[in-house]
Amino acid sequence: MSLTAMFVLCRFVHFASLMQIFGLSVFCSLLAPQGFSAVLLRKNQSLMMWSGILAAVTSVGMLAIQAAQMGNGWGDGLNLNVWLLVLTTSFGDVWRWHLLLTAALLLVMLMDWLPGRNVIIFLCALGLLMSQALIGHAAMHDGALGLLHRSNHVVHLLSAAYWFGCLYPLLTCMLYTRQPATRPYAIATLIRFSVLGHAAVALVILTGILNTAIILQRWPVDMTSLYQRLLVIKVALVGIMCGIAIFNRYRLVPLMGKQPELAQRHFILMTWLEWGLALLVLLAVSWFATLAPG
Repeated sequence: MSLTAMFVLCRFVHFASLMQIFGLSVFCSLLAPQGFSAVLLRKNQSLMMWSGILAAVTSVGMLAIQAAQMGNGWGDGLNLNVWLLVLTTSFGDVWRWHLLLTAALLLVMLMDWLPGRNVIIFLCALGLLMSQALIGHAAMHDGALGLLHRSNHVVHLLSAAYWFGCLYPLLTCMLYTRQPATRPYAIATLIRFSVLGHAAVALVILTGILNTAIILQRWPVDMTSLYQRLLVIKVALVGIMCGIAIFNRYRLVPLMGKQPELAQRHFILMTWLEWGLALLVLLAVSWFATLAPG
């Protein structure tokens, strides 16, 4: 596998892990009522921990791959001197803090006894996602345009992280609607998710349009450009995800009062499909983020 392909894969896993942690912390800690929050956190503890481990491993992996690309290939990927050189670049200026915050996140995850642990995890995930707006295409402009681009990209990342990261805990929450003791709390959590979900989807679309306008200065219409082809694929996938979200909310949710088992079965199936499409979106983004716009 080439260094570029490895970097794309590493970036994809890193983004997916961070977004999953962010979504889990928001859904389980902030949307769920007190008491039920602990139930959801226990149910999703393994996913949270594995996401933290993957985020930590891939954060180091991205540094190693950058070192290999700056040096003379795979051999320099483990050369600490080249690592130090990478950390003096504009990427390294951000990544030093990114690595420290990732280490703090993983450490906090291991400290079950720590007061306010879930809030700290949320803040770490928030900071790690926001740091992504300081590198790559989001950092290509200076001045007022650069500030607008970075700010817009932060909103885009956080909105996308809410949408993608909440899908899995949404599925686990659905299971508790079948139990009389937890049903009221699960429904309250789902309603809160839905209200914020409308805003998150709208923000993903609006900030995505603005990102494209800032980077390309035009619509992606040049299909000879791999960057623009991948961007169009991303837009198409997000459009399908929007259709699924609308179908779930306005067709299946009302049906749950009349045919609860059928509606829930279809809702879960469609949400899994939405989750899979979201992974494809992240893969496309991780790919075209390594390409020159145009």
